[in-house]
Amino acid sequence: MGDLTPSFGDLTPLLAPRSVAVVGASDREGNLGGLAVSFLQKFGYRGPVWPVNAGRSAVAGLPCFPHLSALPALPDLVIIAVPAEAVIEVVRDCISVGTPAAIVWAGGFAEIGDSGQARQRQLEDTCRGSRLKLCGPNCIGIINTSIGLTASFSSLMTEFDHLTPGAVSMVSQSGGTAVTAHGRAQELGLGFRITISCGNEATLSIGDFIHALAQDDETRVIAVYVEGLSDPGRFVEALGEAKRRGKPLVILKGGANEQSGRAALAHTGKLAGIDRTYDAIFREFAAIRVYSTEELLDVSLQLASLRPGQRPASNRVLISTFGGGSGVLAADQCMHEGLDVPTLDADTRARLKPIFSPLGSSMNPVDLTPGSMTNPKYRATLPAVLKTLVDAPNIDSYVFMSAGFGALAPELAKMFENLRANTDKPICVSWLSPPQGLTRDLAQRGILVFDEHARAIRAMGHLVRYAANTRHRIGQRPDLAKPFAWSDVIDIRAVGKVVSENVAARILELSGLPVAKGCLARTTEEAVRAADDVGYPVAIKAISPAITHRAAGGLVKLDVEDADAVARADHALRERAAECGVALDGTWVQHMVAGHLELLVTAFRDRQFGVMVGCGMGGGVTEVIDDVVFARAPIDADGGYDLLGRLRTIQRLPTLLSDADRRRAANFLAGFSALMATAPWERFTFEVNPVKVGANELAAVDALLVIDEGGTA
Repeated sequence: MGDLTPSFGDLTPLLAPRSVAVVGASDREGNLGGLAVSFLQKFGYRGPVWPVNAGRSAVAGLPCFPHLSALPALPDLVIIAVPAEAVIEVVRDCISVGTPAAIVWAGGFAEIGDSGQARQRQLEDTCRGSRLKLCGPNCIGIINTSIGLTASFSSLMTEFDHLTPGAVSMVSQSGGTAVTAHGRAQELGLGFRITISCGNEATLSIGDFIHALAQDDETRVIAVYVEGLSDPGRFVEALGEAKRRGKPLVILKGGANEQSGRAALAHTGKLAGIDRTYDAIFREFAAIRVYSTEELLDVSLQLASLRPGQRPASNRVLISTFGGGSGVLAADQCMHEGLDVPTLDADTRARLKPIFSPLGSSMNPVDLTPGSMTNPKYRATLPAVLKTLVDAPNIDSYVFMSAGFGALAPELAKMFENLRANTDKPICVSWLSPPQGLTRDLAQRGILVFDEHARAIRAMGHLVRYAANTRHRIGQRPDLAKPFAWSDVIDIRAVGKVVSENVAARILELSGLPVAKGCLARTTEEAVRAADDVGYPVAIKAISPAITHRAAGGLVKLDVEDADAVARADHALRERAAECGVALDGTWVQHMVAGHLELLVTAFRDRQFGVMVGCGMGGGVTEVIDDVVFARAPIDADGGYDLLGRLRTIQRLPTLLSDADRRRAANFLAGFSALMATAPWERFTFEVNPVKVGANELAAVDALLVIDEGGTA
């Protein structure tokens, strides 16, 4: 970014200000404003710093001004270091003088209950319509190491004498999480570029900050800690901006146990919660989801150590060790991460033979043996061995594992550094008990050294999945939403009800989706005629809004072969319904579709992200297997094809779904998503389970529409 070259769009005055004013600063011990001034001095902030306090003439040796209008120039950024009850007045002053950006550290707003929520609404109302870009309240602030900006009261600035500029920028809804991550990166010698604590998000949301960081050329990786969203639309837009600009996003999501409480009558209500919706959003935009601060750092710093665009082409990984046991464990850990450890090809092994220690193993994992370093003969050939290994045609990434080596470690580190600089394949290095200073020396060259092999392998797993997500075609296609005359089929004003299968099937049929032929029979005689019409064999199902899981209630008969059997089955279902005290609309007589695989296809409206479409393993195993994935609707057939490929069952047993069958299923999924994108209800679930997939056909066999309370969208 240079000295103060704008690169953050509208948020440049906030993230890279040319001047800073600190309102409420004094030399009194414990005063946060005074602490801010001292930190800006300590870390060499490059612009002017102006303390503002009507009761002081100087702070930290700097002239102090009575109010913002008395400053020698308009500050880009105002740090508002006053108690909550005084914040609104200072914000009004900022707006009055035209200050473009401000940070409010104080707590005592929405996080404390009714009184704080009222104060925050007043703050929001004060800022509304103004040009002021405000971070907070209730935040630790902003650090930009590239210009020495420490607009923060974090203890991080007391723990270090300098802040190392890095390539990772972080935005967090938790100040503590942000500071912990930044401090650890600093200890590793790699550092962060920008750290943002966004607090209560009175005016600027976490999405605004992600969007700004995506525009920064010097930010290579964006790390995020998020719990909830004040502006889901802006968040999604920001993820899209980062993806378009090739900026990896590494996201730690808190609050994963929130339940949707949606449509418990359908399988979807048990399988789809807010956590899986977030998974779908992250997958769409190739954001990497992690589950701890350690993992967030591991993945972010490893990504930052790679060259732009350096990604694994597939999941085939090379492992090299200096001891066989480490390789065995590493292979097991790779399997857990979905990484393939293929045996090296014959040509590569032949090239290795004349330069490789006879005590080693060139299979993969490759055991270089300690003698590769301790024996001068093989130490001399080790660079050629490593180059031959990384050039192997059937591997796409490399986890280099080492340990110890004492005085020889710097020579080995140099070999690794040269290897890394001369390959396009990403390499992770893990070094157990490295000599003092080696990790920091490599960090100064931008190389992250893991101190545990499993963490390096886990990071590589994330890199491989990230690369795959950048290639998939799963993405929302609003242009494909299919207009449908819902009111011609159903009273769309009727909410809080279960829609019978015959109506749900009619909706699918009218939208052009393949549905098993069926007919509603009011009497047993009608059921016999219906069976002749739809074709044997048939299934007969009791139809009533009061029944959602008919098989469990004994209200379904399958593989009915002739008219006499239809009459007996229909009569039995009507008697069974009467025993259960259920009034039937009739029985649904449906042709039995042949098929070797049953899929679940479903849709619901998420309160944050809109209509979601999902697919999974269907039939009686739906909840047992719990294998379902979601995406924002609508998606096209290519997106549906790739979404089906994300099912664990299909990944492990790809022959279950031939390419032709998968394309038919993808077309159904795309068409269903286009229909459901126009669903008129605020809360609903439409579940098709199963969709039967046969050798030459595919059809929806059972459908359930649950319209929850909430009215129309």
